[in-house]
Amino acid sequence: MQALTLDLFTHAERDLESAQYRILAALRNVEQAFHHNRLYPGLADVLEMGMMLDTIRHNAEVVRDHRGRRLTGVDIESKTLTFEQAATPSHDAERTIDLVQWALPRLKALADEGMAMFDFVSHNVHINAVGIVPMYRDEGYLLVPDEHAGLVHVFRYELSIYTSQEDRYRTMKTVELPARPLTAIVEAPERVKLELVATYTDLPNPATYRVEADVPFPFDATVLPVAKRKLMRYLIS
Repeated sequence: MQALTLDLFTHAERDLESAQYRILAALRNVEQAFHHNRLYPGLADVLEMGMMLDTIRHNAEVVRDHRGRRLTGVDIESKTLTFEQAATPSHDAERTIDLVQWALPRLKALADEGMAMFDFVSHNVHINAVGIVPMYRDEGYLLVPDEHAGLVHVFRYELSIYTSQEDRYRTMKTVELPARPLTAIVEAPERVKLELVATYTDLPNPATYRVEADVPFPFDATVLPVAKRKLMRYLIS
């Protein structure tokens, strides 16, 4: 399966059409995953690649100034490119720019499709509190059902602050704990919370949330990543 990577654009060899074919194959893989309601990792790959290609397009003159060197990386935050000496002289710089110009509208169309699907999933995935929510919500538990496996996955989450040179960000780390049968969350989610309190005594009054999905989306590729993002937005709002 062809993966969507920067190498598709920077190792075009001598055949532009062949490179375009490989890029289209990678985009089709993502599109097919979307059509099966599988959002990740395809959506994240498409969005990141779009940002990288946009950075390359805005640095086209820098790319041209490095003829004979191969583009090896893109720092999206600083809008900078990294290069290495090519093994043999080539026209990779011009081919890279041509591929970027050709691929960007296709990536944008696919990203728009993925974001529309993300919005649909997010609208049908709900975060509900279990029991009384304490004032301190930066740590707690997230209960996510997996109907296909007949389980409820239990995650301990922790919000933290990441500080860069320019800004501060909130991040969320999760650790998966032993799963429970799905019937446990259907019949008595409060009992699951009490079991967690008894087992992990360092959180005597934890914020606990359960996920409910109106549509049976795939667990790993869709429900879980959307639920984590939705919980983080909920907690920092």
